[in-house]
Amino acid sequence: MGSKNLKVLFLFLVVYGLLYFLGLLLPLQDWAFTWDLSRLDYTLFLLPIPGFYFIYFLIPWMREELGFGDTFIYIFPLLFAAASYAAFVVAVYYFYGNQAFLNGVDISVFNIDYFDIFVKSSFIYFALAGIGGWGARVLIENFEEAPSKPKHAAEKK
Repeated sequence: MGSKNLKVLFLFLVVYGLLYFLGLLLPLQDWAFTWDLSRLDYTLFLLPIPGFYFIYFLIPWMREELGFGDTFIYIFPLLFAAASYAAFVVAVYYFYGNQAFLNGVDISVFNIDYFDIFVKSSFIYFALAGIGGWGARVLIENFEEAPSKPKHAAEKK
């Protein structure tokens, strides 16, 4: 395992720990650790993993294949957070719309607070872990040691 992979793993563990403590401090979904594995919410524990690594590996692809520059990369967290919330709103709207259709009622009778549902869902941990993956990519790219030139090559010039 290379040094870069260990740095990424370390940063993932830091982000995962921050997400846990953020869940304790803010009114987010409770992690509710239990030894009863049938009552454990696996999405809560597992969603930060693809959220972090998906965004971490997506950024170089966006640069190379889509041609996005540094300006886009630095506004990416805001765009990702907004897109995550919008995707969640669409999913919840269609979920409740389907439930309303199956029960023969109009969806307008539901007072849906999308932001409250988003904050109390495990999907917010996916979005926050994605922002952590962006931070890890930016940190590794900006603070990674530049390859040093051999001494003899510098002396010949």
